[in-house]
Amino acid sequence: MMLRAASSLLIVLALAAGIPSTAARAEGDVWVPKDQRMPAPKLMFSDIPGARRQFSQLKGKVLVVNFWATWCPPCKGEMPEFVKAYGEYRGRGVEFVGAANEPRSAKAKVREFMQGMEITFPVWLEASEDHLKALGVGPGLPATVIVDAEGRIAARISGVIDAAQLRELLDRVLSEPPASQPAGGR
Repeated sequence: MMLRAASSLLIVLALAAGIPSTAARAEGDVWVPKDQRMPAPKLMFSDIPGARRQFSQLKGKVLVVNFWATWCPPCKGEMPEFVKAYGEYRGRGVEFVGAANEPRSAKAKVREFMQGMEITFPVWLEASEDHLKALGVGPGLPATVIVDAEGRIAARISGVIDAAQLRELLDRVLSEPPASQPAGGR
């Protein structure tokens, strides 16, 4: 319990320190050019029913991973945009995952949050500061990572993402030619 409290305190302190909003960040701090992308690290999560989950299980789809917590006000503020975007993009080869910074013991609280926010995309538990750091967005919440269909990190957003930026990044990654196709032709 002490470790969880310390981890939560670090996340709150990072938020209070003024992680810059997406509007203040240069695009180069968010988008990763295709030739510079690295594979997403192999991180383990647990879904609500208790199955172990990894990003690689969704390879072949563009993946939006939003890190949040039930106690995080900025996370609550941006969640309605993720719910809307999920409805708009899920039929286009995009999957969303809510990576909750909550232990398995908070499963009931997470379900209540999901119902209140009308979240219908999968939510994985046990997201941690280590996960955030491994993806290059840590240590604060919220944070979002977009993984391309080849399993490589295409964008990293530390802090709140707005609706326009989320859609611009998704449209951009969806417009990329598949890896098996030459970059110049379709």
